[in-house]
Amino acid sequence: MEPYERIRHLRKKILKMTLEEFSAKINISGSNLGNIETRRIGLTERVLLDICRTFHVRRDWIENGNEPIFETEADPLDTEILKLYSALTDDNKKYLYGYIQRLLEEQREI
Repeated sequence: MEPYERIRHLRKKILKMTLEEFSAKINISGSNLGNIETRRIGLTERVLLDICRTFHVRRDWIENGNEPIFETEADPLDTEILKLYSALTDDNKKYLYGYIQRLLEEQREI
């Protein structure tokens, strides 16, 4: 598998995100991401770094296919929560944010 194929695999199969959701997270257009995933244009250093930083993906996995896919320093639960969060709609993300704020308030009161 080539880097552009791994990016598509990451987006579709692992994170289960649409082209628009994934591209918005890394601040590029959906058409630009689509062109990267189909190898019409090359993967830039900036896009590669943004993918790694945003999704905690190892650069070595994207470039060479060497596992693990995600940074191992992260707590496995944090990684799973990030994957689930990334799949939410914008409205559900806002709802979740409010819920987390209420949980934190309750936690402070204990």
